[in-house]
Amino acid sequence: MPPTYYLGLCAIAKDETPFLREWVGYHHFIGFEKVYVYDNDSAVPARDTLAEFYDLGVCDTYTIPGSAMQLTVYNHCLKYHGNEFEWLAFFDIDEFLCLKQDDDARVLLRDYEKYSALAVNWDCFGSSGHISLPQGPVIKNFTQSLGYNENCKCIVRPAKVKMPFTAHHFIYTDGIAVNADYMPAYGAYAPVAVDKVCLNHYQFRSQYNYEQKLDRGDATYGEYNPRSMESFYGQARAETEEHRAVLPLAGCVESMQARGLWRKKHDVSLSDLAGRQSADILKRINKCIRGKDLGRAEVIFSMAYSMFGKDKKFLLLGISLLCKAKKFSRALSVAEELVQLDPSPPSYAALLACLSSAGRQNEGRTVCNFLKFIVQYETDTANKNCILEALKLYS
Repeated sequence: MPPTYYLGLCAIAKDETPFLREWVGYHHFIGFEKVYVYDNDSAVPARDTLAEFYDLGVCDTYTIPGSAMQLTVYNHCLKYHGNEFEWLAFFDIDEFLCLKQDDDARVLLRDYEKYSALAVNWDCFGSSGHISLPQGPVIKNFTQSLGYNENCKCIVRPAKVKMPFTAHHFIYTDGIAVNADYMPAYGAYAPVAVDKVCLNHYQFRSQYNYEQKLDRGDATYGEYNPRSMESFYGQARAETEEHRAVLPLAGCVESMQARGLWRKKHDVSLSDLAGRQSADILKRINKCIRGKDLGRAEVIFSMAYSMFGKDKKFLLLGISLLCKAKKFSRALSVAEELVQLDPSPPSYAALLACLSSAGRQNEGRTVCNFLKFIVQYETDTANKNCILEALKLYS
């Protein structure tokens, strides 16, 4: 059976009550359709804290007692829920996925479907001088970054995962993990690539919260805790710079926390697309484009790509959509796939348009010269007109 969801999220949580609603709601807002929270003996049950998300069908919890249970949790989620997802992320409650170019994580992940995992680099945040926890969202209150680093957390393709090796990386049955620039990860590390995405790691929050974290122990190592208060004092003395990429969402988070309204206005899941024919998906995307809802159209295209990525009409529509959304590099990537699939004049014409829009003039000139050559011998009227229109636009 095909997966029910395109993108899910798994975490273990112990006494994260002040942060759970923001964390689950934020990730649902950026495209995570289902969240599994494993409650590790919290004083206030996570199920009670996240009650509103049950009504929405967004979140489920398990109670899992014991020490050093993080890898046990990850194995359980992969075994019993892995087949529900095309992609499944394994983050902590103090980690927030930060999208730099897209509004929806499902759109980002379309570009990595040939790999087994996307390894996302950390952007580590300090305490911003807070002794106690301030009111309001974490993403609003803690903006002082200690810098990006090579540490990664993974969003994996469960169908290609054998088991977790650490909380940061996995053993794969097929393929490799890459960073956002398509460079292979080395275990839990990868070259820093943060132009598209990073993982905001709020490991300190306030001094009070960090002291609580030390008292709880470590989810991986148990009573042996690699953290210390010296780490907190060190970050307080360190130079920082303000990183504000997630701040535009802070207002949405505050509003939704206050009203308890977390569902996105325009949500879509794989279950909505299951069993659909290519023609039906094309109609849905076209309807969104006509309604100027390019964001929803892009999400549908991204999620349906694994089903219809070999359909020429689907790819041509995707190229048109991405160009309208001014995602020229992504449109170019789809156009290159189209040409490999179907090296016909319409495909080359679409590639030429994308190269021109992306500012790739040298490559565009090569394709332009090729089309000028083959138009002399083209006998199909429709193909010939397509080539001439493309050359006219390029000139």
